[in-house]
Amino acid sequence: MSLKIFSLGMDQLTINEIKLAGFTVIAQSVLPEPAQAGGHLLMVTSEQVPVSGLSGLRRSYADSNILYVYLQKGVRGYQAIHMQCESLGIFFMPPRSTPSAIIDKLRYMLEDEQAERGNLIGFFGSGPGIGCTSAAKLFARRIAASGLRVIVLGLDLYDPGYDRKTAVSLDRLRPRITGKMLHDEDFAGFVKQEGYSYLPGNFDYLSAQDYQEEEIEYLLARASDNADVVVADFGSIPESAAWYVGMQKSVLRMIVTHPRHEYRLQPLMELAGHMDLHPQDFQWIINRSNVEELTSSKNLALRFGSEILLELPYYQPFLESLPLGKKELQHVDDKVHALLVSLGLALEVRKKGIFQ
Repeated sequence: MSLKIFSLGMDQLTINEIKLAGFTVIAQSVLPEPAQAGGHLLMVTSEQVPVSGLSGLRRSYADSNILYVYLQKGVRGYQAIHMQCESLGIFFMPPRSTPSAIIDKLRYMLEDEQAERGNLIGFFGSGPGIGCTSAAKLFARRIAASGLRVIVLGLDLYDPGYDRKTAVSLDRLRPRITGKMLHDEDFAGFVKQEGYSYLPGNFDYLSAQDYQEEEIEYLLARASDNADVVVADFGSIPESAAWYVGMQKSVLRMIVTHPRHEYRLQPLMELAGHMDLHPQDFQWIINRSNVEELTSSKNLALRFGSEILLELPYYQPFLESLPLGKKELQHVDDKVHALLVSLGLALEVRKKGIFQ
């Protein structure tokens, strides 16, 4: 018996994408008969089944897998609903989930995960001004130094990450992104910086909320076609389409933070949890690590269960490139090499041991 997905309330575009991924989808105008959906998968939206109806839905469809797609946008307010779904044995999709995120979830539910090797490294900050852009550019510079083609995308929609207007930037490129008309020459026209190509972010910050998840996915996909590694600066404000897509799409997720941001990290990690991400899915870069704080970086990481990838000392603000010393640079390069090995872009180096 081939598995069917009974879908109620999903838009046609998403249904088409799921079908293209190889699933059998039956669009419903009303809930199917429980006997009909037995042994199959039921996908419903919060617009069709209110939260108050979840318990009844679970009872009626005891023999079906259920995926509840919550559509009300906003960072706050859906944690309790996710918890309710967990307790009822219902799978949950948070707001702003893209079709590809839903497909990944379906594969996970059906244990049919097809490993896709991506090349997107996402940088996320625990607060504005934490050094997310500087850290992203530092990694881009060192990856480019190993001979790979690197594109850096400024995808903090609230801050362009650049202190002067340029001929090309995210907002200027947006009409081509919206129309899905990006060409290879568009990427060739990016700003050249220290061995990598750079697209400064959104200078028109009043339009930050207008960006759509599909636009960001399209830009990331086209950038991936034009580079060996894509480094994206997604900034520190979760309430943006780019931040959500970045969390879902990045193969490696770097959080740039500082011990004094402990109070920020807590809700950030909780939010990530609702996107099926766990502390071990993040690498932390502790910036300004030589500034004395009550909580040590190590204690902070232990508390949350994440790995510290790198600790960077404090430098004077507004430097285009972090002036790292030779030892620090070697440390960064070691991390960059490990990162490239994980992406399948470099060979594993066996360290010479005492018996070799």
